[in-house]
Amino acid sequence: MVVRTYSADQTRALGRRIGEGLAAGDCLALEGDLGAGKTVLAQGIVSGAGGGQDVRSPTFLLHAIYPGRVPVHHLDLYRLGGGTDPRSLGVDEALADGAVIIEWPERCQPGWFTGRVRLRILSRSEREIQLQLRGGLGSVA
Repeated sequence: MVVRTYSADQTRALGRRIGEGLAAGDCLALEGDLGAGKTVLAQGIVSGAGGGQDVRSPTFLLHAIYPGRVPVHHLDLYRLGGGTDPRSLGVDEALADGAVIIEWPERCQPGWFTGRVRLRILSRSEREIQLQLRGGLGSVA
């Protein structure tokens, strides 16, 4: 499914709808260039999963945890080299009772993701967002 958003607020709202359907064991890959809106989408996902914290890109922290109805583990692999094993980052433990969203997923080994979201910049405010989500997450638009 492909969705277009025309503002950060619309991208965040789409993320909220994804977060409302998020369950423990979900691992979402957030793909897109710098500035495409991955962190804005993550803000909405965390909000929809019951968290209300100030969500920022964990580029320098690598891993942030947001409690909520479903705890959301937010990882940003931008600073890591390719082929990172997600187990070394605790992803398998995080999936036992929470969900994981990973920015820059192409830098880790494949096979961990239950869904993918690709964000593409069309203009300063417009984004094309391709959703490849499982079950209930797939009916967000």
